[in-house]
Amino acid sequence: MEIAFDAIGIEIANQAALNSLTENVGANGEISRLTRKSGVLHGRCLKLGEGLEIWSVLYEAASGEVFSGDCRPAFRAKYEQKVAPWVMSEAAHEGEAVIHGFVDDTETEVLFELQNLTEVGTRIFEQKILRVGLCGLAYRAEVLAAPEKPFWRSFDEITINVIAGKNDWSVGGEVLDFSSLRNSFSGNDLYWIFLDAGDIKLEILVNQRALNGEKLAVGAFLRADVWLQGHILGENNSRRRYEGVDRRHDTIDFWKSFKRPN
Repeated sequence: MEIAFDAIGIEIANQAALNSLTENVGANGEISRLTRKSGVLHGRCLKLGEGLEIWSVLYEAASGEVFSGDCRPAFRAKYEQKVAPWVMSEAAHEGEAVIHGFVDDTETEVLFELQNLTEVGTRIFEQKILRVGLCGLAYRAEVLAAPEKPFWRSFDEITINVIAGKNDWSVGGEVLDFSSLRNSFSGNDLYWIFLDAGDIKLEILVNQRALNGEKLAVGAFLRADVWLQGHILGENNSRRRYEGVDRRHDTIDFWKSFKRPN
C-alpha cells in the first residue's frame, strides 16, 4: 500500500510515518460514517485539492471495541464509468471494501478498492448498475518509443474470495490526454493521464519522477502497473465528470454550435 502513496506525491518512509499520516487524516479529514449490522464504520477523508485525497477508515463494534483500519491514497476520477454486474466484498474490521464487476455492456473485468463506502450510504447498493470513477495509481510507468498492442490484465487470476485478490493491474495503451498537477500537501508534481487500453479507457495518476522512457505526449504509448481504486458517484458527488477540452475534436467544432442565422 505504501508504494501507491507515491502516485499521489506522498512518501511513506516507515510505519511511523504512516501512523503519523493516519492521525493527521483522522484529526483533519471530512467525517462520514456507515452503520453496519454489528457496528459502525467511521470514515475520514482529507482532501488535498485537484481530486487528490487520503482516506482513513476504522471500525467500531457494537460492544464499543474499536478496530484500527487502514489509511490509503485516493484520487477522484474525472470520467464516469458504469459497472454491471458487480459484487462487493467487505472486511469491516480492516475498514476495506472491494468491488468486483464488469464495465457495463462489455466483458472487461475490474476489481478495485472502494474509497467512499462510508460517504455514499447503503441505498446506492440497491442499484444494478454502479456509476463509478476509476483511477489507477501507478507505481511503475513508462512511455515507449514504439506503440504496442493495448492491454488490460490483472496480476493474478481472480478467485472466488475477491478480498484475498490484489487490485493490481497492468495496463498499456495510447495516451488520449494528460495534464500536470501538484500535490499541495507535499509539493510533488504529478501527471494525470487518460489512456485508451482497448478494452477500457482508464485514468492513471503517476508521480512525474516515476515516469520513465520517452517524452509524454498525446498519441504516445504508455505502459503502467497500477493499484486500481475508485469512488461510487452518488447524487451529491458527481463532480467527477470531466468537462475539459476533448482533444478528439477540433476547436472549430465547438464554435459551430454557437452559429445562428442573422
